Amino acid sequence: MEALWQYLLVFIFSAIPWIEILLVIPAALAMGLDPWLVGILAFAGNTAPIFILVYGYDMWRKWRAGKAKDYARPASRRKRRALRIWNRYGLPGLSLLAPALTGIHLAVLIALAFRTSKKDLLVWMNISLVVWTTGLTMGVYYGIEGLRFLTG
Repeated sequence: MEALWQYLLVFIFSAIPWIEILLVIPAALAMGLDPWLVGILAFAGNTAPIFILVYGYDMWRKWRAGKAKDYARPASRRKRRALRIWNRYGLPGLSLLAPALTGIHLAVLIALAFRTSKKDLLVWMNISLVVWTTGLTMGVYYGIEGLRFLTG
């Protein structure tokens, strides 16, 4: 029963912005959880909010447009970095670099602000998450196994 809760937490924590897969996967594997389940649940947890953001963005914009006086806020450091990546590499570059630089959720919002096609956005973000989840899971798992081998 405890293991079930641990796997549920992998899914939940993967969905939280700025925690995401870069922290969840190494922590879960260090606890000895199954790498296949960790990878699948981390991917699913990180992907679920992307779909919510993509399909909820239009509703939010319509609601926001109805509010009085839109005030300007200075761009955060993460947002400025993401905008530089967008200007240089476009959607594929932002998607593939997002987990390490801005977080996948902020990257989705930035891409939506540029009126990116929902289909293209979902395809590229999911490609990015598959690459990052697979690479990170394998790298951490085999790194831990290598350390176990070396320490005998």
